Amino acid sequence: MNHNSTMPFKALHLADIHIGMENYGRIDPDTGLHTRLQDFVKCLGFAVETALEEEVDLVLFAGDAYRTCDPNPTHQRAFAAQFRRFSDAGIPVVMIVGNHDNPVSFGKATSIDIFGTLNRGEVRIVARPERLVLDTKSGKAQVACLPWPMKSTIMTQEQYKGLSETEIRTQIEDICTRIIQTFADEMIPDHPAFLMSHITATDATLAGTERAAVIGHDPTILTSVLANPAFDYVALGHVHKFQDLNPSGEPHVIYPGSVERVDFGEEHEACGFCIVEYEGKGKTSYRFIETPARPFVTTDVLPPPRDPAACTDSVTRTPLTSTS
Repeated sequence: MNHNSTMPFKALHLADIHIGMENYGRIDPDTGLHTRLQDFVKCLGFAVETALEEEVDLVLFAGDAYRTCDPNPTHQRAFAAQFRRFSDAGIPVVMIVGNHDNPVSFGKATSIDIFGTLNRGEVRIVARPERLVLDTKSGKAQVACLPWPMKSTIMTQEQYKGLSETEIRTQIEDICTRIIQTFADEMIPDHPAFLMSHITATDATLAGTERAAVIGHDPTILTSVLANPAFDYVALGHVHKFQDLNPSGEPHVIYPGSVERVDFGEEHEACGFCIVEYEGKGKTSYRFIETPARPFVTTDVLPPPRDPAACTDSVTRTPLTSTS
């Protein structure tokens, strides 16, 4: 079935939920849950509710469900409760594995594998490069999936043994580039074609504390490789700053950013997700929708002259005064 409806094909694109990030906040005495967990669940729930109201045809989750690869049962329950709403509505979901989802040890399950076994088939978990063709209520959709590229995948192969970190990173970049080109060659123009990847693009602007963690360590893929016109939309994850790396839109190359702020490096970043609308080849648009993320506020304190320790070594209170 080709997409020939007068209604656009709609997809939800979100990434980097990071449930379990509890580096600030406290335990809520009424629920026993950490207030930051409640923040992340509220923002995820807002994205899910918006997608259901928009009657999306497909959900694209571009990796990093949790803070770590071994989330506790409370965090798993919180994530599953929200994504189950898509299964209940019969909306197909494609999740790719991000770097935070991947176990350190080879052969172990990822933190999101379980969702592929506990549903009626609407959820697809992708841990290796794979092209999917899915049936939706508005026809078929193609999703080319490139999860986080694990170094261990090639380091166990004989021809790559003995390579330096830089050489391994270059090999991974070359492999990913070839995979993306293969995906592009396989796309059928009659159906919506999405490329989804958890990766760093060369032109990406990193958010705050990401810079030290990413620069010189992550494999990076040329934006020109990602922006292959065989795709109608490129759904990325990994970078926590909303941005369109190809504003001309053929195709849009989008990082939606985090749904909730992770740390003060994201203090000034908008948090949210994208609703994508496909109306035919060359007619794909998106809307970035902000979530009700908790504000992060930095207060500058000026110590007395010649005595900066007067603040750091003292018991300090900061009264909040209304200006109204």
